[in-house]
Amino acid sequence: MSMGQMVDDIKLAINCSKPVHFYGRTGGVIPTPVEVLEEIKKLGGAK
Repeated sequence: MSMGQMVDDIKLAINCSKPVHFYGRTGGVIPTPVEVLEEIKKLGGAK
């Protein structure tokens, strides 16, 4: 799993036109689709 190494690369690739957030964890535990969706909802202000 990434520890956020590509966040700056993504920001540069999109010319900082949209906000970029890191969501990940160490230890090889991959977030489930549900966990990713919940994080997206939090970032978007949804409940």
